[in-house]
Amino acid sequence: MESRKIVRLITSVLISIALWVYVINVVNPSSTTTIRNVPVTLTGMDTLYANNLAIEGSGDYTVDITVRGTRTDLSTLPMDNIVATADVSELTLGQDFITVEVAVPREYTVEDIRSRKIQVYVDELETKTVPVEVVYTGSSKNGYEATVLSVYPEYIEVYGAKKLVAGVGGFVVTVDASNLEYEKVSELSLTGQVRDSAGNDFSGKVRVDDPVILVAATNYSTKSVVLNTGYYGQPWAGASVNKITTPSTITVKGPMSILAEVTEVYSEDIDIEGIYGDAEFPIVPILPEGIYLSEKDRDIKLEIDLADTGSVEFFYYPYEIATKDLADNLYASYSLSEEAYITATVTGPIATLRTMSAADVTLSVDGSKFILGNTTVKITASTQISGVNISLSPETVSVYVREK
Repeated sequence: MESRKIVRLITSVLISIALWVYVINVVNPSSTTTIRNVPVTLTGMDTLYANNLAIEGSGDYTVDITVRGTRTDLSTLPMDNIVATADVSELTLGQDFITVEVAVPREYTVEDIRSRKIQVYVDELETKTVPVEVVYTGSSKNGYEATVLSVYPEYIEVYGAKKLVAGVGGFVVTVDASNLEYEKVSELSLTGQVRDSAGNDFSGKVRVDDPVILVAATNYSTKSVVLNTGYYGQPWAGASVNKITTPSTITVKGPMSILAEVTEVYSEDIDIEGIYGDAEFPIVPILPEGIYLSEKDRDIKLEIDLADTGSVEFFYYPYEIATKDLADNLYASYSLSEEAYITATVTGPIATLRTMSAADVTLSVDGSKFILGNTTVKITASTQISGVNISLSPETVSVYVREK
C-alpha cells in the first residue's frame, strides 16, 4: 500500500511540472514588466537652437515604462530596442513641458510611461568662448617638470541656457606628468571638462560640440636663475615708496642644451605710475626661445609698500582770492608780478587727499587795513578738512585799492 501512495505522489508531481511547462511554453500567457530609468533622447534640438532658445540643465531625463508581452518575450526583451524620445522643437521661453514617446518592438506594447510629461525651463541661447587651461596630475622625476608646448584649440565655445552659460569659468584638460616622456614630446588627445567660476565640474549643464583637445607635452629639466625686475613711474601725490619686494630668482625649464646657457632673465618693466596705496603687480619674465617658466613661479609678483602721506597741488588765479573785512567804500583787485597763478600744495594722508578738490581750499587776504594805492599783502589758505597742511607759492600778492 505504501509503495502505491509513493507512486501516486510522484506521478502527481510529474503531471504538475508537465502542466507548468505546457502553460509556459505552449499557452505562454501575457504579462507586464516595468523598466526603470529609460533615457529620453531629445529631438528637434537644432530647431530649438535656431530659435535662439536652450533648455536649462543637462537635458538628461529618464522615464519608467511598463511593457506588456508574452512571458517568454518579456524574458528576452532587448533593452537596446526600447527608444524614448521627446520633441523640443516647439518649446517657448519660460516654463514648458515635453511629452515622452516610447517605441518598442512590435511584439510588445507600452502600457504606461511615468512621467510622460516632463517639466522643463527654457532660456535664451547664449554662446561663450573660454580659454583651454591645462592642469597637471602625477609627478615628474626630481629636477624635471611637465611642460605643455602647444594646445589646440586654445579656445573653445560653450553654449546653452543664458543663465547657465554665465556661470562658466573655463575649460580644463588634465595632463598626467608621470605618463610623459623626458626631453621627448608626447602627442596627447584629451577630453576636457567645463568648469564653473569656482573651478567645479560644470559638465552636462552647458554643451560643447567637441571636447577633445590636442596637447603636445613633455618633461623638461628645471633650473634656478637670477631674475632682474624693473619698474617706472611715480606714485600718486608724490608718495614715497617704503619698500619694494621682488623674487631674486625664479625657476625655469626647457631642453638641457638651451637651459645650460641661461643664467639670468629680465622681466617686462612694471608701470607704478599713479598708485595711491600698497600694491601688487604680476611679474612677466622675458624668456629665451625654448625656455618656459616653472609652474610654481606662475604667480610671482612685485610688492610695493607705499608711504601713507603725500601732497597734491591746486592752482588759483588772483581773482579767486577773497578779501575779508574790506571797507564798504573800497574796491581791491589782485595781480601777480611773475607767476600766472598761485599754487597751493596740500600735504596729508593719501586717503584724505584723494577726497579733496580745489574747491576745498580757500585763499584770502585781510582787507581791514587796506589804504588807497598799491601794496603787497600776504595770502592766507584755509580748509575745513582736518589733518592736512597747506603751503602757498607765491605767499604774497600785489593789491590795488581804490574807492568805489
